[in-house]
Amino acid sequence: MSKKNRIKKPSGKNKGRQIPAQATPPLESSTDNENPSFRFTYTDENNWLLSDWKSSEINNLIQGLKKIEKYTWAQIKTHGSKKPGSLVGTGYKLISSHPSLPKNIPEDIKLSEMRIDEKKRIFGFRVDGVYYIVWFDRDHSVCPE
Repeated sequence: MSKKNRIKKPSGKNKGRQIPAQATPPLESSTDNENPSFRFTYTDENNWLLSDWKSSEINNLIQGLKKIEKYTWAQIKTHGSKKPGSLVGTGYKLISSHPSLPKNIPEDIKLSEMRIDEKKRIFGFRVDGVYYIVWFDRDHSVCPE
Protein backbone atom coordinates (compact mmCIF):
# COMPACT_ATOMS: atom_id res chain seq x y z
CA MET A 1 0.00 0.00 0.00
CA SER A 2 1.43 3.34 -0.94
CA LYS A 3 1.78 6.22 1.48
CA LYS A 4 -0.98 8.11 -0.33
CA ASN A 5 -3.62 5.45 0.42
CA ARG A 6 -2.80 5.02 4.09
CA ILE A 7 -5.11 6.41 6.71
CA LYS A 8 -3.36 9.08 8.69
CA LYS A 9 -2.93 8.63 12.38
CA PRO A 10 -4.77 11.25 14.40
CA SER A 11 -2.54 14.01 15.63
CA GLY A 12 -2.57 14.92 19.28
CA LYS A 13 -3.84 18.43 18.43
CA ASN A 14 -7.55 17.62 19.01
CA LYS A 15 -6.95 15.81 22.26
CA GLY A 16 -9.25 17.12 24.98
CA ARG A 17 -11.50 19.04 22.60
CA GLN A 18 -15.20 18.41 22.91
CA ILE A 19 -17.90 18.31 20.29
CA PRO A 20 -19.81 21.62 20.34
CA ALA A 21 -23.07 21.46 22.33
CA GLN A 22 -25.05 22.58 19.26
CA ALA A 23 -23.96 19.42 17.44
CA THR A 24 -25.24 17.14 20.18
CA PRO A 25 -28.57 18.37 21.53
CA PRO A 26 -29.50 16.88 24.91
CA LEU A 27 -31.67 13.80 24.85
CA GLU A 28 -35.19 14.49 26.01
CA SER A 29 -36.97 11.95 28.14
CA SER A 30 -40.31 13.66 27.58
CA THR A 31 -42.44 13.52 24.45
CA ASP A 32 -44.08 16.87 25.23
CA ASN A 33 -42.55 18.39 22.08
CA GLU A 34 -44.20 15.77 19.86
CA ASN A 35 -47.62 15.90 18.28
CA PRO A 36 -50.15 13.37 19.51
CA SER A 37 -51.41 10.37 17.65
CA PHE A 38 -54.53 8.45 18.59
CA ARG A 39 -55.01 4.72 19.13
CA PHE A 40 -58.07 2.62 19.85
CA THR A 41 -56.44 -0.45 21.42
CA TYR A 42 -58.19 0.10 24.78
CA THR A 43 -61.50 1.57 23.60
CA ASP A 44 -64.35 0.34 25.81
CA GLU A 45 -66.75 -1.91 23.89
CA ASN A 46 -69.61 -1.50 26.39
CA ASN A 47 -69.84 2.15 27.47
CA TRP A 48 -69.72 5.54 25.74
CA LEU A 49 -69.38 4.08 22.29
CA LEU A 50 -68.56 5.93 19.11
CA SER A 51 -71.30 3.93 17.40
CA ASP A 52 -73.87 5.87 19.49
CA TRP A 53 -72.86 9.13 17.81
CA LYS A 54 -74.70 10.68 14.87
CA SER A 55 -72.73 11.10 11.65
CA SER A 56 -72.51 14.89 12.11
CA GLU A 57 -71.09 14.34 15.63
CA ILE A 58 -68.49 11.94 14.24
CA ASN A 59 -67.55 14.53 11.62
CA ASN A 60 -67.08 17.08 14.44
CA LEU A 61 -64.95 14.54 16.32
CA ILE A 62 -62.71 13.95 13.29
CA GLN A 63 -62.27 17.71 12.82
CA GLY A 64 -61.50 18.07 16.54
CA LEU A 65 -58.87 15.31 16.42
CA LYS A 66 -57.28 16.91 13.35
CA LYS A 67 -57.10 20.20 15.24
CA ILE A 68 -55.56 18.55 18.31
CA GLU A 69 -52.94 16.76 16.17
CA LYS A 70 -51.54 20.14 15.10
CA TYR A 71 -50.43 20.92 18.65
CA THR A 72 -47.58 19.47 20.66
CA TRP A 73 -48.31 17.80 23.99
CA ALA A 74 -46.82 20.81 25.76
CA GLN A 75 -49.30 23.08 23.96
CA ILE A 76 -52.21 20.73 24.59
CA LYS A 77 -51.55 20.70 28.31
CA THR A 78 -51.88 24.48 28.50
CA HIS A 79 -54.50 25.02 25.81
CA GLY A 80 -58.10 25.89 26.39
CA SER A 81 -60.29 27.72 28.79
CA LYS A 82 -63.94 27.95 29.74
CA LYS A 83 -63.58 31.52 31.00
CA PRO A 84 -66.04 33.96 29.39
CA GLY A 85 -64.49 35.54 26.32
CA SER A 86 -61.79 32.88 26.02
CA LEU A 87 -61.42 30.46 23.17
CA VAL A 88 -62.37 26.90 23.94
CA GLY A 89 -59.39 24.65 23.32
CA THR A 90 -58.63 21.03 23.98
CA GLY A 91 -59.12 21.42 27.72
CA TYR A 92 -56.78 18.53 28.52
CA LYS A 93 -56.97 17.53 32.17
CA LEU A 94 -56.25 14.51 34.33
CA ILE A 95 -59.30 12.83 35.87
CA SER A 96 -59.03 11.25 39.32
CA SER A 97 -62.69 10.40 39.95
CA HIS A 98 -64.21 8.46 37.06
CA PRO A 99 -66.35 5.40 36.27
CA SER A 100 -64.76 1.97 36.40
CA LEU A 101 -62.32 1.35 33.60
CA PRO A 102 -62.52 -1.72 31.37
CA LYS A 103 -60.56 -4.72 32.67
CA ASN A 104 -58.01 -4.63 29.82
CA ILE A 105 -56.72 -1.18 30.88
CA PRO A 106 -53.43 -1.17 32.79
CA GLU A 107 -53.93 -0.27 36.46
CA ASP A 108 -51.23 2.40 36.56
CA ILE A 109 -52.71 4.67 33.87
CA LYS A 110 -53.75 8.25 34.51
CA LEU A 111 -57.10 8.86 32.82
CA SER A 112 -57.51 12.22 31.15
CA GLU A 113 -60.15 14.14 29.27
CA MET A 114 -59.84 16.16 26.09
CA ARG A 115 -62.53 18.55 24.94
CA ILE A 116 -63.73 18.24 21.35
CA ASP A 117 -66.34 21.01 21.69
CA GLU A 118 -68.62 22.47 24.36
CA LYS A 119 -70.19 19.06 25.14
CA LYS A 120 -68.21 16.34 23.40
CA ARG A 121 -65.19 14.79 25.12
CA ILE A 122 -62.83 11.91 24.65
CA PHE A 123 -61.39 10.09 27.64
CA GLY A 124 -58.22 8.10 27.55
CA PHE A 125 -54.62 8.00 28.61
CA ARG A 126 -51.28 8.96 27.20
CA VAL A 127 -48.26 6.72 26.75
CA ASP A 128 -45.37 8.74 25.34
CA GLY A 129 -46.83 10.59 22.32
CA VAL A 130 -49.82 8.27 21.85
CA TYR A 131 -53.28 8.97 23.29
CA TYR A 132 -55.30 5.78 23.81
CA ILE A 133 -59.00 6.63 23.62
CA VAL A 134 -61.16 4.71 26.10
CA TRP A 135 -64.51 6.53 25.88
CA PHE A 136 -66.30 8.80 23.41
CA ASP A 137 -68.52 11.12 25.44
CA ARG A 138 -71.04 12.92 23.23
CA ASP A 139 -73.08 14.62 25.94
CA HIS A 140 -70.60 15.28 28.76
CA SER A 141 -71.95 12.39 30.85
CA VAL A 142 -68.77 10.45 31.75
CA CYS A 143 -67.56 13.06 34.26
CA PRO A 144 -70.06 15.92 34.33
CA GLU A 145 -68.74 19.11 35.90
